[in-house]
This record gives sequence, structure tokens and C-alpha cells, in this order.
Amino acid sequence: MKPEPVLLRGVTDSTELARRVLHTRLREVRRLAGGLETRDQRGLHNFRIACKRFRYALERFDELETSLEEPANSFALLQDALGEAHDRDVLLSILPAAMAQTEHRLRADREACVDRAGVLWTQAQELLLDYPLIFFEEASNHSSESFGPDDAKNKA
Repeated sequence: MKPEPVLLRGVTDSTELARRVLHTRLREVRRLAGGLETRDQRGLHNFRIACKRFRYALERFDELETSLEEPANSFALLQDALGEAHDRDVLLSILPAAMAQTEHRLRADREACVDRAGVLWTQAQELLLDYPLIFFEEASNHSSESFGPDDAKNKA
């Protein structure tokens, strides 16, 4: 899965850079969060990758805003739960058919990991509500600037 591009035209300071990167990465996470509801391998994997990108962006800019450390930790836990579910998916894909008990246990473990990820996602969203909105909102003073891949195509 390719990351959503971060458009940097007009960026003049580190706060604006952080805002654009974090906004783009969070938008990507929210767009792919449906993988938790569908619980399918591809959807969960894409959501995990988006969470990882957002977490790394939070960690990158925590020197600029130290309060970003807590949401970064929250997304690390979410990413871990999704990674554990992915590990079970990989094991299930290579498990010999004769190992029915192991398959049953792995499927149950996977579902528990996805359930835990769902709880962690809810907590992460609530946590983000407590943080400076400037890092997670779309810029109002750059209305001519596109922020999504579709907008970028339309401007070309």
C-alpha cells in the first residue's frame, strides 16, 4: 500500500510541516479504519501500515510538541495488536490441514487480537480529541492547496 502523498508546497516552518504530515497520516488512518469492521486480512494489514506511518510521524515531531508522545504510544499499542493478528494470519496461511486444533486456536487468538485492536482504536481516537487541533486539522489558510490524491490530480 502506497502512502498518501503529503503536499509541501508553501510550507515555511516546522509547525506547518508537522501539521500537514500529521493531518495527512491521520486522514489515511481514518480512511482505512474500516478494516477493523470487515476484519479481513488485507483491510487489517493496510490499517496497520497506516497506523505505523502515523505513529512514526507523531514520534518524528514530538520534539516540536512533546504532548504527541502519548498518542504515539497509544498508536504503538494499536499497531502491536494489529501485528499480532497479522502474524496469526500468516501462520494460518501455511498451517497444514491436519492441524485442526492449532487452526482453531490461531483463529481464536486472531479474533482476540482484532477485538483488542478495536478497543485500542477507540481509545486512540478519544485521546486525539485532547490534543492540539492544529496538528490534526486541515489548513484553512491554504485553501488553494490540495491535500488528497484526487485533489492533486484535479489541479494538474
